[in-house]
Amino acid sequence: MRGRLRRLLAVLDGTPTGTRGQSLVELTLTLPILLVMLMGLTEIGWYANNYLTLLDVVREAGRFGATLDPTGWADGEERSYHRMDCDYPAEPYGVAYSTTHFDKLPGEGQETWPGPDLSLWGYSPGSEGLLGFYDGVACSVIGNMQPLDFNDDTDDIVVSVFQFVVLNRGLPNAQVRIVGRLPARANECENDDEYDPFDWNHDGSGSGIDEDSARFDSSWDNVRGYVFRGNHRMSFGAPMDCLGSAFSTARVEEMLDFNSHPDRARKIDEVANFGLVLVEVFWRHHQLLALPWFNLGPLADGQMIHVWAFFPVSAAEPDLDY
Repeated sequence: MRGRLRRLLAVLDGTPTGTRGQSLVELTLTLPILLVMLMGLTEIGWYANNYLTLLDVVREAGRFGATLDPTGWADGEERSYHRMDCDYPAEPYGVAYSTTHFDKLPGEGQETWPGPDLSLWGYSPGSEGLLGFYDGVACSVIGNMQPLDFNDDTDDIVVSVFQFVVLNRGLPNAQVRIVGRLPARANECENDDEYDPFDWNHDGSGSGIDEDSARFDSSWDNVRGYVFRGNHRMSFGAPMDCLGSAFSTARVEEMLDFNSHPDRARKIDEVANFGLVLVEVFWRHHQLLALPWFNLGPLADGQMIHVWAFFPVSAAEPDLDY
């Protein structure tokens, strides 16, 4: 009886009772779970770090684009492979250069086009020219995203410019209307967009008295925005995929129009005719540890990170008065 009482008191007092190996068994059972949790937290932290890095990069590119003028870009230049690289020497914006390279960074000596074949969408080698708005913005992404690497086979950068006005200002039926999306020859996807952005009357004519009829195009481009490589492709059930931006013109117009906002009338009244640059980055993230139990099925191919930012561009303000 006394022996049992001593053992009971020892247990209550935390004194070893002679039972050995219990802690080792508990550690054996819990350590794998703790290690999996730790590795999972490492992968989450790695993903979050890369996401935030890309978010800062795309915002910096948007700020850079806000200081430039997209209207000087010649329509159709965005479909030249030589305008989809950063092979310019270390000269400032607007300085002429001449080279046959396709470098992401100056001086790499890439003599062949490193991206996918985009001839189906009307792309060709083209020719060099001044560093302009769209390649300038895209190259600012490339220059600022280190230590992350841009993969020519999977990643992409897309740059779009929107021009919008306020119709019927001060009236109950006031609304924001996009009246142009640049580049003008790469601004809509069949089955996702309903009209050319320059056909802002939505009547299919593009010949309204105030519309930019010279930039209206009745055919489907199946490219949205300037693309740096053309890797991001979307299928909307059309005969061919669409390259570029994940944002349709209607979606951006809905965002600008403050739909469903309780104070919409006041907000619309404060909106001014203006321009916006949209910068998007599509970057394939790969796991840091790439352990088998975290790398199953679709996870083995990595996860596509899509980050984007809008910034105002005064140079793109439409010359329209309503």
